[in-house]
Amino acid sequence: MSRKICERCQFTPSTCICKAVSRINNKVRVIILQHPSEEKIAKNTAKLVNLSLTGCEIVKGENNNDFAILKSLPLESTVLLYPNEQAINLDEKARSAEINNITHLIVIDGTWKKAYKILQLTPLLSKFKTVSFKQLPKNRYAIRKAPRADSLSTLEAVAHSLSLLEQLDPAPLYNLLDELIKKQTQHMPEHVKARYLN
Repeated sequence: MSRKICERCQFTPSTCICKAVSRINNKVRVIILQHPSEEKIAKNTAKLVNLSLTGCEIVKGENNNDFAILKSLPLESTVLLYPNEQAINLDEKARSAEINNITHLIVIDGTWKKAYKILQLTPLLSKFKTVSFKQLPKNRYAIRKAPRADSLSTLEAVAHSLSLLEQLDPAPLYNLLDELIKKQTQHMPEHVKARYLN
């Protein structure tokens, strides 16, 4: 027998976070390319971004065929959030002419390994300029461990990007993440919870 889940947030009733969702009217449209294995992970935050932002779309897949949407995005005003040597530093370029015209932000949702695989299998992505951060915000999502120090959840990456690209207040997104952490850890034994939150 399958578990009951909330139709809106896709979490179980005990971990439903709908009451904490605030709709945000973002100017820069966010396109999340989600690796198929991320969809069923309870700790995945892409769906939280999609619940919150009015301008957001999640596209599941791994390659050019899955991400045909990329062909329709404006080349000059679309950027891919990915750290490489060519990436524009959003911390330094915030409010500059170089990024003032950005209309679309592409974000890959997956582990570093999965994100790299998507990048290799999707040549369409190579035509877009890349952006990244020099100063990373503190990682708030401790309950999902990452192998790299420069790892952020998808929600954190989007929130920080939009705060730099359009001066969007990231607080509603961070509050939603905090609520998810609270719900995810509420039934953990104290010694287990301490491992994540201290």
